[in-house]
Amino acid sequence: MQPLDTRIPAVLLRIDRNPFHHGTLGAVRSLGRAGVEVHLVADDRRSPVQRSRHLHRMHAPPMPGASLAEVAAVLRRVSRRLS
Repeated sequence: MQPLDTRIPAVLLRIDRNPFHHGTLGAVRSLGRAGVEVHLVADDRRSPVQRSRHLHRMHAPPMPGASLAEVAAVLRRVSRRLS
């Protein structure tokens, strides 16, 4: 297995509105522990993931019911901020 390239940040997109979705927190922790800068696109004001020391920054998600084009626009906006 190839080691992770920690120079490249990870952007996680969570469209599930459940603030206690534990899979997101697990992904943030695993990537962060590996030395990857982790960004999350989600609405998590009440979620434990926003307090994780492994999360570098949260970004505003697309509106509920957004089209694929709108989701792609949000991800492009985040990628421009990271480059």
